[in-house]
Amino acid sequence: MKILQAEKVTKLFGELAAVSNLDFEVESGEIFGIAGPNGAGKTTLFNLISGVYPYTGDIIFEGKSIHGLRPFQICHRGIARTFQIPVLFSSISVYDNIRMGAHFGAPKEKNEKELIKEIIDLVGLRGQEETIAANVDLFDKRLTMLAAALATKPRLLLVDEPTGGLSPKEVRASVELFHKINQELGVTIIIIEHLMKVMVEVCDRLMILNNGEKFCIGSPQKVIQTREVIDIYLGG
Repeated sequence: MKILQAEKVTKLFGELAAVSNLDFEVESGEIFGIAGPNGAGKTTLFNLISGVYPYTGDIIFEGKSIHGLRPFQICHRGIARTFQIPVLFSSISVYDNIRMGAHFGAPKEKNEKELIKEIIDLVGLRGQEETIAANVDLFDKRLTMLAAALATKPRLLLVDEPTGGLSPKEVRASVELFHKINQELGVTIIIIEHLMKVMVEVCDRLMILNNGEKFCIGSPQKVIQTREVIDIYLGG
């Protein structure tokens, strides 16, 4: 079943087409990757899906258009996202950041405290709950942001450049965590990432964007081996 469909999605900034006539579909339960050179339109696309920018065309989530909805409405529908640079309430604790997500999100089946506890255990933040968010390291900031997004109980999670600035050990932990979120929580994930090794390990399918347009889509192993993709990605 398709959880997300983009139909002729276009976003112009003046005369520049950041996203142009884009069509693609994401299957429920998959991890779907988006890659491409800087300026390809990847983060702009996330901003369109999450309601930050207006656009032409249509985006359909679980069979219903989300065109024109505001970000909080899209979140309540079941879509959450993270950002390249961690976005947190820096002056409050890790726990309270996650609680903000739980409080803001869609109606919950479980007790809020139990939900937060489960997410803290899932992402590996046990012991950091009372630490002020500004005082944790980059990896734990990313985990806190991710946990707050998961606390909204999304069915679709948009993850933007999650491994930037992380050590190899932290990158490995991130890959394992995305598999866990996908498999244990049943959350569909769309991930933007520059590290092709991560994309090959984590994604079921990979879409390459170039100049705001879909260049190709398929299994990561096949996509990254094509000469045209190598030329685009490396600027050849």
